[in-house]
Amino acid sequence: MYSALSIGFGQSLSKNQQVRLMYSLIEEHDPDAFKMLESLSKLPTKYKINRMTITTGKPTKPETWLSGRTAEEVRGSLNTVVHESLHNFTSYYGYQILSENPPEDFDFSDSFSAFMIDGDNILLVKHSEVYNSNELKRDIPKALRTFRYDPYITPKSNVGSQKQGVYGLLDEFNAYYRGTRISYNLFPVYKEMAEKRPGAYLDYIQNMSSIRMAYYEFKYFMLSYLSKAQTKYPQLYEGFLANTDLRQAYTLIHYNFQELNQKIDQRLANIIADLNNKGIESYIKDNYFWVRTRGVGMNLEAIGLLKEELSKKRFTDQHAAFVLN
Repeated sequence: MYSALSIGFGQSLSKNQQVRLMYSLIEEHDPDAFKMLESLSKLPTKYKINRMTITTGKPTKPETWLSGRTAEEVRGSLNTVVHESLHNFTSYYGYQILSENPPEDFDFSDSFSAFMIDGDNILLVKHSEVYNSNELKRDIPKALRTFRYDPYITPKSNVGSQKQGVYGLLDEFNAYYRGTRISYNLFPVYKEMAEKRPGAYLDYIQNMSSIRMAYYEFKYFMLSYLSKAQTKYPQLYEGFLANTDLRQAYTLIHYNFQELNQKIDQRLANIIADLNNKGIESYIKDNYFWVRTRGVGMNLEAIGLLKEELSKKRFTDQHAAFVLN
């Protein structure tokens, strides 16, 4: 196993070393993500579905999303590697499933997403008609136009979260979940480093502090989207409700991301307790996580606003109507 701990702090790595370290860390700390990357690398570019041949481009190589040259920078970019690679998987892997078990009514114009729930559970979801998520731009109050309002809702563009409606928003929800998960799972690496350098925990927390907020942002975007569909586009809303695969994917991804955020909160509390027991001052104050005199932002104010909004009856009712028990 290619170990990040065997590399000197701040040591510059060759591109080959960066890629080896990337795969080694993902394989050790997130086997599901590693399996996804393996599946992605083996996909063909031509698929036979009934009598049709569909040609696709090659998925982007995962290492494309690496940034920086040190082990610290490689670790910090793994959430982006997994996030962006999962977008590729969601777009391309559906053709693999369809070619293995083609539906009789398959039409070339049909759109599908293959949502990876875990390494062995891939949900193929056929898209129904949507409206563009950009229509939400005036429905979202200024106070709730958080970090990802731009570019996922506005300005109008060809990003999937807009043109694919709720399906594109769910794709982002899942990608942020998997990206947050790999960052969370890297804890053993940072814990070992923190034995000599307690500030290593700040790097660990910083890698999660922004992306974990995406749970609240995209849940809010999706429920707002469904609510608008229910009132303005009732036929589209009925199509979403009738799409059991869509609702199943939403239910499972939501549950997984919610549970992960709960685990993150518990881990932060454990880190604070562990450091203070060792005589190293650590606490959360003014939206920052502190270790001695250094702190990193945690987006707690924005998360609090989204939590408050999502607790309103309009959103709790919409969520309850859409999830599958």
